[in-house]
Amino acid sequence: MRILFWNTNKNSNINKYVASVVQDYNIDVLAMAEYNADGNELHMLLGGYQQSLVKCNTYGCDRIDIWSSYVSIKPAVQNKYYSIQIFKDEYILCCVHLMSDLHGDKSKDRLAKIQEIVYDISKTESVINSQKTVIIGDFNEMPYGEGCLNANGFHGLPVLNIFEKPTRTVNGTEYRKFYNPMWNFMGDFTYPPGTYYLNKSDIYSPMWYMLDQIIVSKDILPLFKRESLKIITSCSYSDLMDNNQHPNKKISDHFPIMCEINNV
Repeated sequence: MRILFWNTNKNSNINKYVASVVQDYNIDVLAMAEYNADGNELHMLLGGYQQSLVKCNTYGCDRIDIWSSYVSIKPAVQNKYYSIQIFKDEYILCCVHLMSDLHGDKSKDRLAKIQEIVYDISKTESVINSQKTVIIGDFNEMPYGEGCLNANGFHGLPVLNIFEKPTRTVNGTEYRKFYNPMWNFMGDFTYPPGTYYLNKSDIYSPMWYMLDQIIVSKDILPLFKRESLKIITSCSYSDLMDNNQHPNKKISDHFPIMCEINNV
């Protein structure tokens, strides 16, 4: 299963870029935030491929749109900020678009919403008796933010070994571990060092932000194809960067990301 996530920044002319990325990378599941283009046009463009994608049921989640080539997919919990889908009665995909700090610090609100997401994921896992979970989307915070890293948040660790204990105990409370591979893209050893660029005139400004992330459960680790994890900067239709090698805001202010889960 190849999964693509893209915050399309309400660009009404994004469809040809989306369709090109889907075709270039043979995407099975497409998740988008801030999608404001013509869905019928996108359906027509995607229908021209050998593996066409169909819009999924995300009623109740007005911030996420999901398209999939899978027939065996059904919706679980749908919330304004996240959509949980079940694939083949065994795999859980949770797509998120959390609140932004653009108009003030929302870290506490995000952490509260993330705790709600973790609870709903746990309930869904209990129903289908599987902990094969992938969380993907625009988290609107860095991997080291409270919501992403805290044990009482997503607990998305930069390193997780399949042979180690699946939980850790903090002050007498046991918390489940997740793995966040997006830590590996931060810094200048590889390009790009983030999915979003903003040079604010503030004392604190990393300029590059890793807002779009993928977090996976320990049960997914043996199936997670590490080399497939990508921040996508171009497609056959067009370059997605501007002249400064930042996300081209005429297309979107975010780069899309993708990953692959084997045997799904």
